[in-house]
Amino acid sequence: MEEELLEKLKSGDKEAFIMLVDKYRKKVISLCYSYTGDYGEAEDLSQEAFLSLYKSIESFRGDSSLSTYLYRITINKCLSYKKRINLKEFVGGLFGYYKEEVDYEEKAYVRQCIDALSKDLKTPVLLYYYLGLSYKEISEILNISERAVEGRLYRAKGKIKSKIEKEEGLIWNKNGIL
Repeated sequence: MEEELLEKLKSGDKEAFIMLVDKYRKKVISLCYSYTGDYGEAEDLSQEAFLSLYKSIESFRGDSSLSTYLYRITINKCLSYKKRINLKEFVGGLFGYYKEEVDYEEKAYVRQCIDALSKDLKTPVLLYYYLGLSYKEISEILNISERAVEGRLYRAKGKIKSKIEKEEGLIWNKNGIL
């Protein structure tokens, strides 16, 4: 299915491009939103990502899946945006997987902790917990091994957990907030 879609895209089939956008639009916008915290900016960045994919599809060699290629383009667009804007709220909207009892202040504090992570720790957190990508998919997107993905997620959780445990009134969920 993906190979057929890729062939159609490479031949300039606009219907194939519409199918691609329909299939990945929500995930791409969600990923962009997690970087910007602003839905309008997220939509703009997602459009830029899809346009970049469309313009570069001829040079796509197929070393990874089309979705991996799209996510890689999207992350690059988001990181460029981050550099341009220098946002304080880097990870807005990341908390859909939280339990109901986690209150707004706790979410905001965790958001600050994630925002304080280095790019190489923050990006796997967003891809794994927000988009639900596998270690394999993340490793392909970031061009690192699956073991490196696992290590970065472990280190990121450790840093976040350490900060939360130090913060008075916030209790780390033993089942894991992350």
